[in-house]
Amino acid sequence: MEILLDASAIMAVIIEEPEKEQVINITKNVTIISPSMVPFEIANGLSKMTKRRIIDNNRMINAFEYFKRIPIKIIETDIKKALEIAGDYNIYAYDAFYLESAKRLGLPLLTFDGNMARIGKEIGLTILGGKDAGV
Repeated sequence: MEILLDASAIMAVIIEEPEKEQVINITKNVTIISPSMVPFEIANGLSKMTKRRIIDNNRMINAFEYFKRIPIKIIETDIKKALEIAGDYNIYAYDAFYLESAKRLGLPLLTFDGNMARIGKEIGLTILGGKDAGV
């Protein structure tokens, strides 16, 4: 089985948010899929947390090293279709990359982003994670 993870699900693990155990339990014995831009989004999220003094530089670097050890199958995104989703739903392209990829591949999406979960349901995705997912 394959599951597409977004940055919110990955960040939950690497910075040890309360949802960490949920992500680990859902992803046991599955192939984790994510779009090719995910390392950049993770790095940006970690640097944003450092800038806001939520984590220090050392924790930022350690969290990114932890991320690099997660076995993620990286896939390409149909950027044109992702931009159509971004335009239709007035969201950032990065969010649309996850939605486009999950829809095109017919994969469930593991996210803790409420807006992405809502849009994912609207476009017919199975959403895992979050308080509304029933997991």
